Amino acid sequence: MVAGQPPKHDRGAFLPAWPVSGQFGAPWWAVVAGAAALAVAGAIGLAWVATDYGLIVGFGILAALVALVAAISDVRAGLWVAIAIITILPFAVIPVRVGVTLTALEALSLLVLAVWAARVLLYRDHLVPSSLPAALITLLLTVTLFAFLLGVGRGYTAQTYHDYAKFLMAIGLVFVVWTSIRTLSDHRRLLNVVLLGGSISAAIGLIFQALGPGFAERMLAQLIPLGYPDVRIVRFIEDDPGRAMRLVSTSVDPNSAGGMLAIVFVIGAAQLISRQPLIARWLCLVAVPLTGLALLLTYSRGAWLGAAAGLAIVALLRYRWLIPVGAAGLAGLVVLGIGAAFIERLWLGFTLQDPATVLRLSEYRNALAIIQEYPFFGVGFGDAPSIELQAGVSSIYLTIGQQTGFLGLIAFGLAVGAIALAGFAWWRHRRDSVAGDLMLTLLAVLAAILTIGVFDHYFFNIQFPHMAALFWIMAGLIVALARPVYEPEPDVR
Repeated sequence: MVAGQPPKHDRGAFLPAWPVSGQFGAPWWAVVAGAAALAVAGAIGLAWVATDYGLIVGFGILAALVALVAAISDVRAGLWVAIAIITILPFAVIPVRVGVTLTALEALSLLVLAVWAARVLLYRDHLVPSSLPAALITLLLTVTLFAFLLGVGRGYTAQTYHDYAKFLMAIGLVFVVWTSIRTLSDHRRLLNVVLLGGSISAAIGLIFQALGPGFAERMLAQLIPLGYPDVRIVRFIEDDPGRAMRLVSTSVDPNSAGGMLAIVFVIGAAQLISRQPLIARWLCLVAVPLTGLALLLTYSRGAWLGAAAGLAIVALLRYRWLIPVGAAGLAGLVVLGIGAAFIERLWLGFTLQDPATVLRLSEYRNALAIIQEYPFFGVGFGDAPSIELQAGVSSIYLTIGQQTGFLGLIAFGLAVGAIALAGFAWWRHRRDSVAGDLMLTLLAVLAAILTIGVFDHYFFNIQFPHMAALFWIMAGLIVALARPVYEPEPDVR
């Protein structure tokens, strides 16, 4: 590159080589160690396959060691692996117990956070910027910790402590993303992995739907050695086998599957219609129909509305031609009777006529009663304080209020609001650029998540750390792009 010439932005590239720069690159000994690790992994994997554990565990060992080398050599590559786990095998555990059973995402998050912390100590310019979002996220972590400690004694088990630790690590990834994703190419590569992983998950789910519940149950049962459940493997609407099967892919829960697919769908759709997309259009053209159809088949109404809210943000802020096109398309579907089952399910939810909605209303009343009784720090992350009340509600806002009180809810609202405002203010001055359209995409994703949060709890639930991690990774991309210290470089190579 000629001196003084700005680096060229290779917008069409997919995953160009390795995310290497002068400060992040792996030394030669890491490459040698990686090759040796892969050789050892092959031998161990073949030996394991010869036992009763089967082929899946053998390949799991290979994949784990590849992930280990990737995360150690570059923290950004570690984030890629985390995204792959979140989208494809979110509940997989390491089939070797060392005191506790670690999930693959938990072990990877520990490694990524350790590598990131070491890098922060070595490079002072990689500290988290002093800013209002950083302070408010720290405040949120502090309030949740205080509420957790106050709740000790309310039915906590060893699993509760373990789940809360995973939850803290999931939130901690926002700081890793914030300080590690420093260029537009970094953003593109990570989002490419999100789209690819989400598309793979959607394709798996669609194959299961096409071949029926019997096939889906047999295939998903193969994941039992990796910690997947051996009951309720296949899900149906209202748990009635006489009704439609809900798409779960490898996400266990159809609602959380819908939330993940909604995020991927919004990213792909927003970039597809962008005037200056960062992500290759061919990848969006693959991801949007796959994740869109899979999202519908989850029958998760909260995820449907979240995806619609994300696209509404894109339309209202920049691409207003989408409004009449979307309205005409929706009217056409209603008139022609296409997708009548989906429209009927959505209508039953709006009119409070189906059992799932009635149950949600009961949960809301229960949660409000708990918040009224424990308004400041909630009841923690264990059981409800009395047998008349029950913990658990399908809303992240009521979940936060129930577990951490109004202080936690306020801290969450301020933290997310500060992130959204920082992103919006940055976007207003750069809307006519590749980075501007990228920021609009990320703000649409945040809107989708916050809308889904009205109807579901998994983005702030210690039993779904992978969804919490996905939420905070997306939030981290916003503040990384809006970093006020410098303009993001187009490329690092």
